[in-house]
Amino acid sequence: MALRSMTGFGRDQRVDDDLSVEVEVRSVNSRHLALKLRLPGEWTRLEPKVEAAVKRVMERGAVDVSVRVRVERASVPVVDHEVLATYHAALAELGGGDAAALLSLPGVIRMEESGPAATRTERTILASLGQALTEAVGARRDEGERLTRVLRREMAALQKTAGSVRRRVPTLVRRHQEGLRQRLSALLDGTRLTDDDPTLMREVAVLADRGDVTEELDRLDSHLTALDAALDAKGAVGRRLDFLLQEVGREVNTIGSKSNDAAVARQVVALKGHVEKLREQTANIE
Repeated sequence: MALRSMTGFGRDQRVDDDLSVEVEVRSVNSRHLALKLRLPGEWTRLEPKVEAAVKRVMERGAVDVSVRVRVERASVPVVDHEVLATYHAALAELGGGDAAALLSLPGVIRMEESGPAATRTERTILASLGQALTEAVGARRDEGERLTRVLRREMAALQKTAGSVRRRVPTLVRRHQEGLRQRLSALLDGTRLTDDDPTLMREVAVLADRGDVTEELDRLDSHLTALDAALDAKGAVGRRLDFLLQEVGREVNTIGSKSNDAAVARQVVALKGHVEKLREQTANIE
């Protein structure tokens, strides 16, 4: 299942002789699923059904659902047969007369409005909502595919830069060890250190190891592998991606703090740039 963005739009309109329904669905970024429903007053009773429909297809995002309903009502004459029967009985008691004239008497004919049945309107609203949601989810999926390509590109660039740092690690360790030897020799009145003093050499190795970022690079590779797997995972993975990128950023910061080398410092700046771009893009992932 491809990644899905939280940004999407869908619209559906259905028009009949006496009924017009228009539904729009808009969604943007949000840490959780936040719904804002706007339905005409008499149809607010459908809010639970609308909310359930959205939750079936979306897990995160600020979702705005707008429903507009227009009903054409016509006035039609209706005969009140009970009133007419009363008038007719009274006419008969008076000896009869023109029965057609009774239709003009008050209350015999009244005007009533006719329009679409409530069940039909409800079905139309929910059907239109379903289509609008389908379009919105499709838009989120399309945007997710584009984001996936961007994320993989940035991850590849990050891995390439991390590889450059890894290739420089042995040189950094040797330089650090030699620098420690020279400083210790200066402190010991110029006496050159040799491997004859294992205790002293062990301390030098321990100090030099503090500048070795191999472990951080290994963890960075592990986090990037997990990120790559998450891009192919099912369901909402945005929070997982965000957590993994926090770990990636932590390793990059540690590499920068442990490395006392101008070339590595420049590469760490580049690494941080890639991490920031990844974070910006994953903020849009459902």
